Amino acid sequence: MNSTTEIIDAFRAAMREAGIETPDSIRADGKLHRFHIAGHKHGSLNGAYKLHLDGIKPAGYFEDFKAGIKTNWKADGQAKPLTQAERQQMEARKRQSAQQLQAKQQQAAARAFKLWEQAKEIKGRNHPYLLRKQVDAHRLRLLPVWSKRIKQDNVWITVTVKDVLLVPLVDTEAVFWNVQAIFPEFERLLGRDKDFIAGGHTGGCFHVIGKPTTERIIAEGYATAATLHEATGLQAYCAMSAGNLLAVAKAIRQARPNVKLVICADNDSTQGNPGLTAAKAAARAVGGFLAIPPIAGDFNDYAAMEGGV
Repeated sequence: MNSTTEIIDAFRAAMREAGIETPDSIRADGKLHRFHIAGHKHGSLNGAYKLHLDGIKPAGYFEDFKAGIKTNWKADGQAKPLTQAERQQMEARKRQSAQQLQAKQQQAAARAFKLWEQAKEIKGRNHPYLLRKQVDAHRLRLLPVWSKRIKQDNVWITVTVKDVLLVPLVDTEAVFWNVQAIFPEFERLLGRDKDFIAGGHTGGCFHVIGKPTTERIIAEGYATAATLHEATGLQAYCAMSAGNLLAVAKAIRQARPNVKLVICADNDSTQGNPGLTAAKAAARAVGGFLAIPPIAGDFNDYAAMEGGV
């Protein structure tokens, strides 16, 4: 298996064997690529893959976040050894790609911070989302209008959403990287009720609720983390997604090696239970504890069933 085409064909076959409908194009550049899986909600990017040709054997991984499928892959045969010139070209492309990614993330962070400055502080539960979830605003802000350009029927249009909650996302050095926008209700044209600044850095970033405590909670969404903080008084981190739990847990463990970490799972009812799977992996990786709601759903759902307890 020497040619790049043969390697990609074998990688694509492995994805299909695992039940993942592959994207039209697969790039063997060693970078993480997200893609839409046929049959999933329109506009979703529930698939991911990474494929590289470095080293003796080509290798990579692919994942279906919704189904909880995650597979590492290696080619059966050996790749044709790269020449010195080819290695230099590959390293140059990697450096250029890293520089471009960094520049793009810095630009997105600047856009996010500008929106944050334009937004106003919000207190209590003065927003439809907060009322629906029965949680308070913990260091959130309200943005009058959120705008997003999308392509519809081969025409670019601008979608605007009014009265949007902004959740700031930072790293362990308190560097501001992005915002999560929470809409008052589901936005049909965007196909979701939450959004981020496109191209912005999110991996390992989080929103933190409450003052430092010796025991700390890590959960997926804002409402879940806010519910847990309000019920326990413990500092809570919002990782924003199951796929980000591990990165956030590792970052917090490195910054705070002596704190007790409790990873609070979303007990998803979808195939493979991706929320619970990701929470287990995060808890194992940082020597943390695992908490699971006794219902299908998250801890905010459970609090609603129990009358806010």
